[in-house]
Order: sequence, then structure tokens, then C-alpha cells
Amino acid sequence: MHGLYLLLYGFVKNLSFPFFYYLRYLVIRMFARNIKSSFICDGVVIMFPWNVDIGRDCTLNQGTLVDGFGGVTIGNGVRIAAYVTINTADHNFTDPSMRIMDQGYLCAPVTIQDDVWIGAHTCINKGVTIGKGSVIGSGSVVTRDIPAYSIAAGVPCRIVRSRKP
Repeated sequence: MHGLYLLLYGFVKNLSFPFFYYLRYLVIRMFARNIKSSFICDGVVIMFPWNVDIGRDCTLNQGTLVDGFGGVTIGNGVRIAAYVTINTADHNFTDPSMRIMDQGYLCAPVTIQDDVWIGAHTCINKGVTIGKGSVIGSGSVVTRDIPAYSIAAGVPCRIVRSRKP
């Protein structure tokens, strides 16, 4: 099934006119019923789309990679800037007596709650929850949960301040 999805999506992935947002959306919807936003720009890659939930009024800008292997949930009204990577799996490397490639994977879901803005070139790692109303600065590497209404940035990503009044 994944091969068929990649074959069909490959035809529409890099087409840039706004009309093609809807065509990309239709191809993705054939394989994933839980994706409700149609604003998926050119160059966006969604791996294992049947493990990805995307709410309404979301934007995925060009070059974004969503790895749904371990599960991804994106709430409503989320803005994802260009070249963001959402990663749900990593290589296991705990046993030094074995080759890394023989140790399998560690997977954990990523959750991005409603009304979040993620800056360009951000990397979100497995097992992370980004709370409602948060802003993640460009180029950040998110390795831990971010509480609701936080502004966070950096490598590794740390809370800079709160958005609460």
C-alpha cells in the first residue's frame, strides 16, 4: 500500500500552482481519511499518511516532511513553515555489541495541539507534544514537550517566555 501511495503522490508532490494543493490533498485522502486540511504546498512529503491526523485550517509549507511511522496528530489551525521535519522514529543503538542497523527502531508519536506556529527548518523529534497556542522559533530542534502558550526556540529547544497574559 505504501508503494502505491508513493507512486501516485510522486506525480503531484512538486506541482506548484494553487490548484495542485487540492490534487495533492485528494491523493493523500485516498490513503488517509484523517487529514482535513487541503493547504499542502509543493514538495511536502507525508510518509505513512494512514498514521497521520491533521485538523482543519492547517498549513504545511513547501519541503515539509511528516514521518507518520510512529503516529502524528496535528490539531486545528496549525501553521507549519517551510522545511520542517516531524520525525517519529529513530534507530535503537543501546547495545554496543550489535550493529546499529540490526537493533531496530524506537518509535513514539508526535502531537501538535491547536493553534501552533512552527518556524522554518525546525526538527520535531519522536515522543514530543507541543501545547496549544505555542510558537516554535525557526531552526529549533524540539526534543521535549512544550507546554501550552509557550514561545520556545533553540538547539535544543527551550522555553523563552510564555504567551499567557
